[in-house]
Amino acid sequence: MDFALPGNRLLGWAEYGDPAGVPVVYLHGTPGSRLSRPDDAALVGVRLITVDRPGYGRSTPARRPTLLGVADAVGALMSSLGIERFGVVGFSGGAPYAVACGARFPQRLTGVVAAGFTGPYRELRTVRGWQRLQAWALCTIPGLGRPYVARAAAWYAEDPLKQHRELLATGQDTWMQPGEESNLEGARQGATGLVGDWLATDIRPWGFHLRDVPCRVLIWAGRHDPGRAVPDAPLIAARMPDAEVRIGENAAHTPSPAHWRDMLTWVQGG
Repeated sequence: MDFALPGNRLLGWAEYGDPAGVPVVYLHGTPGSRLSRPDDAALVGVRLITVDRPGYGRSTPARRPTLLGVADAVGALMSSLGIERFGVVGFSGGAPYAVACGARFPQRLTGVVAAGFTGPYRELRTVRGWQRLQAWALCTIPGLGRPYVARAAAWYAEDPLKQHRELLATGQDTWMQPGEESNLEGARQGATGLVGDWLATDIRPWGFHLRDVPCRVLIWAGRHDPGRAVPDAPLIAARMPDAEVRIGENAAHTPSPAHWRDMLTWVQGG
């Protein structure tokens, strides 16, 4: 389905679960699309609304992608559906956008879940040595990241499922089922959405601080996540007014169906 945004833009969205259930917005990982969602068994009693971020699937690319711009689109969609109160869940690359919703309209939210979340480089300063210098340079020197982004975008546009297959082979699949269908749909416009995510989350300032998110937040990380999610989780929570951390045992980057059920229960206020 499509929702009309100002400026002749479209927001692709879909709905799953129980139409009479508690409304929860789900923000997919990077890459992905509105077809990505938690396991269906976790959606009992949940009306799950998923969206394509700009440049993914059916959504119009943004001229200047930002976290708060996506939050505004989510808020407008939910208002059009007559939904005033709802929860927001973001997975991996979608987690910063979920947190942005908490900064933009906290009074509308029953809670925010950020799963597999790594916080802003500028604020956490968790990277060290050469990586820290690289992160600083990418964030402060205009145009420096363009060659890297261009190469990565070309690689992804050529075969959007290559990384998915590689992670499956090593047991580190970072996408949920239906993974291939979701990623192919996400790549409908090439690497536009992927590049937009990188710009919004890794290169440009977020437009808010973690302390600006007053609503209740759950930071979830899999115990065996190979990235920065586990060490970042307590640092992120300490900078938020009302945040807690849960570490998913026997999980890597992707939550298990049981973990999803717990998170979806939590975000409803349970």
